[in-house]
Amino acid sequence: MLKIKGILVLSLFLLLVYTRFINLAWGLPYPMHPDERNMANAVQSLNCDLPTNNYNLQTCLNPHFFAYGQFPLYMGYAGVMIMKFFAGDLGLPISFEEAAFSLRLISALASILNFFVLLKILKLLLESNSLLVIRNVARKIPITNYELLISGFIIIFSPFFIQFSHFGTTESLLMLLYSLIVYVCLLSIHNKILNFRFLLLTSFLTGLAIATKVSSVLFLFLPMVIILKGKGSPTSSSSWIDLLQRFYSVTKLIIATFVVSIIFSAHNFISFSEFLGSMKYESDVALGIYRAFYTRQFEGTIPVLFQLEKIFPYALGWPIFFFSLLGFCLLPYKKEVNFLRFAILAQLLPSAFMYAKWTRFVSPILPLMLVLAILFLFVILNLFQDLLLKIRFRNKFGMTRLVKIALYALIFALALPGIAFLSIYQNPDIRFTASEWIYQNIPENSLILSETANVVDLPIPTSNIQHPTSNYQYISFDFYHLDENPELQQQLKEYLDTADYIFVPSRRVFANHYCNIKNQISLRQISGQANIKTTDQESKMFVILNLFQNLIPKDLTKCEYLRKAYPLLNDYYTKLFSTQFGFEKIAEFSSYPKIELFGKTLIELPDEEAEETWTVFDHPVFRIYKRKSQKS
Repeated sequence: MLKIKGILVLSLFLLLVYTRFINLAWGLPYPMHPDERNMANAVQSLNCDLPTNNYNLQTCLNPHFFAYGQFPLYMGYAGVMIMKFFAGDLGLPISFEEAAFSLRLISALASILNFFVLLKILKLLLESNSLLVIRNVARKIPITNYELLISGFIIIFSPFFIQFSHFGTTESLLMLLYSLIVYVCLLSIHNKILNFRFLLLTSFLTGLAIATKVSSVLFLFLPMVIILKGKGSPTSSSSWIDLLQRFYSVTKLIIATFVVSIIFSAHNFISFSEFLGSMKYESDVALGIYRAFYTRQFEGTIPVLFQLEKIFPYALGWPIFFFSLLGFCLLPYKKEVNFLRFAILAQLLPSAFMYAKWTRFVSPILPLMLVLAILFLFVILNLFQDLLLKIRFRNKFGMTRLVKIALYALIFALALPGIAFLSIYQNPDIRFTASEWIYQNIPENSLILSETANVVDLPIPTSNIQHPTSNYQYISFDFYHLDENPELQQQLKEYLDTADYIFVPSRRVFANHYCNIKNQISLRQISGQANIKTTDQESKMFVILNLFQNLIPKDLTKCEYLRKAYPLLNDYYTKLFSTQFGFEKIAEFSSYPKIELFGKTLIELPDEEAEETWTVFDHPVFRIYKRKSQKS
């Protein structure tokens, strides 16, 4: 029996490593992810001459990139140096491929460590008396290898963990640090850690988080709440003294945190003017003060509703998302679970009400939502088991076997989106697949009209076609500013007259500007200024929209707004997709999450409607249109 358990644990660990490291070099040497590209370029630029008369502290190890802190950059640099040491080329410059791969290694390793932290959190909560109350008696949920194996399997096949492990960015590292802070805080709630150690650990972890990304200063809310809540209330002189001591502890926490952040991201202080300029730009973009072209997907979006619709169902998978919502609402309102709820809201709400609502903004809370889902699963299983015992069906009609079959089916359903998501990295990048098809099927000297601001322009050389002989006339056109620039409008007319093929490399332009829904009902009509009958669902939706009228132009649905704000873009895509331009779609390449068996797709989970950054970097949909009357 012990041997079987050992094999299962080893298999689980190998599965964990496999899902985090499979095809970790995807897309390289091309910069498929803009944040990863910027970080890799920063790693490449790191250098520090030996002290000389011209030595300048401000230039030593200065990445000249401050959207993120230096901590992950220095780790990436150290990783490259280690690889170069074993490769015997320490003296050679750092290549982009080396820098990006080193950053991805950090993400994958952070994800593996987070796996064990989440198991620790689950074990701590399951062994408390906070989750299960049967017949008015609080019970512990026994934690066995069986429960740990189920939890581990579900965590391993979480879509967000798999994706962020393959991005050389900060998400995976920040998720790990946030999970560690939550774990330390839970230990404190259970009085399993001394106050001094609590301050030391939380200030160190939060300092590293801020040194990774400055907005992680919000992580401080968690230890601050633990310290301030304490025990007692200010109703006596001793309680007031205790309260002052708590504020003193908070002060020490804040000071220690910022000391750690400065140590591990020193150029935020040394090169303060550069840092301040970068932070102003990043905050202006996040708050919508500066409307960058790459944030247009957020126009007219509703806080929280956007995350519930466009982020969580895809990052967690629908089954886990559903269970996490049930766990958030229905798990007992005890201090440990309430702290998890607070940790989720403390990160969700500030980011939800920003103009920009990228998936990475809420990435730290995704592991905690996963924990709530697993906790709710075990509570339901224990309640169901108690019900079976109560009605004495445990051994009747093979009930035990049926329950086990149902349990395994449920576990598989919870893990299914992650199993499907893994296929993205098990198969070739669709941009390589599409490039090979282009070289083989599109004649030389063809004029191709494509869209600018995608990470790479296709076609690109692939492993099968290293030096393509095809010579294309390639137009990377700026569709983002078509409606405001008459020169671009004239150029587009000329290109449409002469182009042989049109590429739509991803959803980045059409999904954020084009609306093909006709006869939309305006807010004014719904609010009673016109007598229009609507369904209950439509009424409820527009009541919600009315609550957030300040987020979209008055009296307009988002669809109507897009049509009025970008009429030329809407006209372009309407005519392209309906073949009115004389172009027809001849190829479409996608890499949706899917499960295949013997080359046949059993399940496919299209996710192009998710928040843009969830799909466009590692599995965009690439469409090719050809002129019907091809010129000879």
